[in-house]
Amino acid sequence: MKTIAFYLPQFHPIPENNLWWGAGFTEWHNVSAARPMFRGHRQPQVPGALGYYDLRCDETRHEQAELAKSSGIDAFCYYHYWFGGKQLLETPLNKMLDDKGCDMPFCLCWANETWSRAWDGKESEVLIQQAYSEEDDRKHAEYLVQIFKDSRYLKSEGKPVFIIYRVGKMDDPARFVQILDEAARSEGFPGVRVFAVRNFACDVDDNTLHSYGIEDIVDFQPNNTEYPRRSLFGKGMRFLQRCWNTLARKAGLPQVNSVLRLKYNDVARNALALYGTLGQNHYPTVFPNWDNSPRRKAATVIQNDNPEDFARWVSEAASIVRKRPERNQFLFVNAWNEWAESAHLEPERKYGDAFLKAFKEGISK
Repeated sequence: MKTIAFYLPQFHPIPENNLWWGAGFTEWHNVSAARPMFRGHRQPQVPGALGYYDLRCDETRHEQAELAKSSGIDAFCYYHYWFGGKQLLETPLNKMLDDKGCDMPFCLCWANETWSRAWDGKESEVLIQQAYSEEDDRKHAEYLVQIFKDSRYLKSEGKPVFIIYRVGKMDDPARFVQILDEAARSEGFPGVRVFAVRNFACDVDDNTLHSYGIEDIVDFQPNNTEYPRRSLFGKGMRFLQRCWNTLARKAGLPQVNSVLRLKYNDVARNALALYGTLGQNHYPTVFPNWDNSPRRKAATVIQNDNPEDFARWVSEAASIVRKRPERNQFLFVNAWNEWAESAHLEPERKYGDAFLKAFKEGISK
């Protein structure tokens, strides 16, 4: 079984974020500025052993790799940002590629979303647009196959594993998959295994994905289409809060905090029930905690204060995966370091490395 943790290559300043969010901005600004929104709310979540690191530093990536490998993580899945040939947040990946002493296996997930001011509730204000064309597909494929050649790049049956976050947003997914596969074959690979992410925004069914040449699907969590049922009162209150915030933004009035709180074990139970109904080409995702209030006023909080509950979810998901043929044994983790969504295996000040130990315990059962 391969365990793969999503990895956010943020946490270093770039000119674009300096322009859009202020000089020196990184996600640490959101993380450190977070405050509790209700009694018992675990915010801010302060990093532990690794501190408020900068991913331009080789030492940080080496420490991350050692922690991950010793805790049962087989590979990092770097989010990859490509906008018509323009890349963002590529420095950590480039430095890792140049640093052959960092022997952590990795793969890429193309986070093919348009960037906007969604954090501020201004989704219509575009920062950088995602666009597609056959010419760009070829340039993108040429770039990717050079990375696939790295001996650390994750491969299955000799094929590089490449993940696409929003297949439904692409103008011609089949064209891109074919171009990428041909480019990989031209470099001596037997092809490429393209995975699609199935999440709250997925609007492509399995049969359609298969017609694109995509057989493998990552069932991302959390997924709001699978949340436990809420009362009509709860739904109504959240709707009214969101309506008020929309009007308040336009009028320059104070906004209210709109928090959807869910029980961690209920979400885990729903996810496990789903795993049992899906085919062997669907791969589970687990997460230790989820809380995007550092980024958004309209936040979702799935707080977990018990590492053993995480270990139990990991163990049950791993048990399902291990019953499959070896080529279908993938387990994903959201995430290694999504600190602004409180989804991190990395040590934090309150719990230390308890969630890392819980993950190792879960896959060892």
